[in-house]
Amino acid sequence: GIPQGLNCLVIVRPTEQFSDYALYQIDQFLMQGKSLFLALDSFNEVMPTTQQAAARGVTYIPLNTGLEKLVAHYGIRVKKSFVLDENCFKQQMPSRLGGGERPIYFAPLIKKEFINTDLEFMKTIKGLVAIKMSPLELDPERITAQGVKAHTLFASSEKSWEMRGRINLNPLF
Repeated sequence: GIPQGLNCLVIVRPTEQFSDYALYQIDQFLMQGKSLFLALDSFNEVMPTTQQAAARGVTYIPLNTGLEKLVAHYGIRVKKSFVLDENCFKQQMPSRLGGGERPIYFAPLIKKEFINTDLEFMKTIKGLVAIKMSPLELDPERITAQGVKAHTLFASSEKSWEMRGRINLNPLF
C-alpha cells in the first residue's frame, strides 16, 4: 500500500504493468487531494541481440503500464511518440569524423522562456535538456471536471515536431 503520511507520490520510469489494485490505490491517493508526479516512458527500448539486428538499430515498442489510462481519466494523455526539436543538443563531432556539430533532435534544449517559473520549485531552472520525451495532450474540460490541477512544467519550442509510428532516433537518418 501507499504510506498514509505521504503527500506526494513519485513514480519514475515504470516498465511493467500495474495491477488493477495498484492503480486503484493510486486513484484513491489522488482522490484524497494528494499529489502525483509521473515520469513515464512511452516506449521500451529493445537493444539488438545479433550483428544483423544491430545494423537496423534499437527497436522502440510502445509501453503500457496502466498509468496511461489512469491519467487519461483525469484529462492527461501521454502520446506514443517522441518530441524532436530544431532547438536541440548539439553533439561535438571528433576531428577524425570531420568535426563540427551534429544535432540530436530527440534531445530538445528547453530554454527559460519555455519553463514555468510560476511554480516555486521551478524558479531556479534556467534551462534543461529533455531526452526522448513524449508529448502530453491536456483536456482542460476533463481536468476541470475531475477537480484536479495540472501544471505544465516546460514545453518544447515552436520548432518542434513529433516522431511516431516507426521510431528511428539514429542522427544519421
